[in-house]
Amino acid sequence: MSEKDTVTDVKLINSVLDQCRTLRLGLRDGQRVYVVPVHYGYQEENGHYTLYFHGRPKGRRYELLKATHYAGFEIDDDDIFEPGQDNMACTYSASYRSVIGEGKVTLVMDPQEKQAAFGPLMQHYTGQTEFKYDPKSLAYVQVYRLDVTEMSCRIHQAE
Repeated sequence: MSEKDTVTDVKLINSVLDQCRTLRLGLRDGQRVYVVPVHYGYQEENGHYTLYFHGRPKGRRYELLKATHYAGFEIDDDDIFEPGQDNMACTYSASYRSVIGEGKVTLVMDPQEKQAAFGPLMQHYTGQTEFKYDPKSLAYVQVYRLDVTEMSCRIHQAE
């Protein structure tokens, strides 16, 4: 990976986030790391990113985020392995797009804020913005807000 693959244009970063489907959270668990895939939505304002995801209000992810309030993340797609020359292993390459970062995680408790957080998440997967919300479901589900503190985007086209 070279510096020429680094993307800083917000519109291009948003395009990668729009087209990717799965965010992988990396959570600190003592001396170990716990990685879990989640569906996500995001908001971008003047280059500052907020990611939203949800889950059950129990389990390992919930306990780790409640304890540490911090996560690393990785999002990628279009990983295409390209053959090398003369079947030489070190000449193979890959094309890809990825976003990697970390940030502070807040457990969203307010029902109206939970509902607002579902907007970007649902729009990401459905393209729609208008939904009905069951108050009992909102009361049960745990919504997380990840305020990104560091993030990098890379797009590499194999040559």
